[in-house]
Amino acid sequence: MDDLRLLRHFEAVYRLLSFSSAAEELHLTHSALTKSVKILEESWDVKLFHRTTRTVAPTEAGKRLYPMARDLLSFAEAVKSETQGGEHVLHVVSGPAILDTMIHPAIVRFAKIYPRTRIVAETMPPAQAMEELVQRRIHLLLYHEKTLARLPHFERLRVTNLVSEPYFTVCRPGHDVLQSGRKLEDIVKHDWAIAGFDSHFEASLSRDVQALLREHDFPKYRLLSQAACIDLVGQSDILTSVPESSARPLMAVGKLAGFAHPQQLEFSVSAAVLRNAGSEPTVERFIECLK
Repeated sequence: MDDLRLLRHFEAVYRLLSFSSAAEELHLTHSALTKSVKILEESWDVKLFHRTTRTVAPTEAGKRLYPMARDLLSFAEAVKSETQGGEHVLHVVSGPAILDTMIHPAIVRFAKIYPRTRIVAETMPPAQAMEELVQRRIHLLLYHEKTLARLPHFERLRVTNLVSEPYFTVCRPGHDVLQSGRKLEDIVKHDWAIAGFDSHFEASLSRDVQALLREHDFPKYRLLSQAACIDLVGQSDILTSVPESSARPLMAVGKLAGFAHPQQLEFSVSAAVLRNAGSEPTVERFIECLK
């Protein structure tokens, strides 16, 4: 426990690059914090900071320690929270279309097995989500496999493919696009609303396709909800793309019309966890419930 306290003091100094600011944040005196870091350095036989009267800079050892210290402190807080609350919290981050289609059915299945586990599911930009995972503030990422492959730290992930199905272009019944050639150059002329379209996925497309999208300022609307995109399409001449499993039921009842995306794009969802995070039963079971 003493090491955890010392690591918490080290983390604050590293993050703020100031003993004075860190001491204020931790409600310690400057001398007490200085002594704490010195004890850590002496007990581990390593120098963590270069210190002068005006500056504080981490040594190479300090730079190596910082991410591991953050991981350890985050894990310690999770253990404390779960011990006090008597329940586990599973934190999941995904793309908007995944949140709208896959998360809630999985929760129903998962709750029958782990009824005391709380689940927090949200969406955020992929790069931000990856940073949250690396810092161990979340447990699981759910994104398009091409998006994951282009993120920093991808080599640190253990990735499980969950689903792969075609994207459909959908529109209101009677839309002019249904009478067109339905090629990419035909459909991008219209206004589009896209749920979760991001630069990482765009970068995975061919250069010709990227150039065509830029030429037409595609998409006109970016919404963080697939349901909102579908509702917008039903009330206007806007187009959107959704997975085939979402498009078929809407087309069957006549709410929307649609066709397979001309680029044969795939809605390929993968689950990602840190390789060195160990195998948590709740995380693994939730991944199984998503399939």
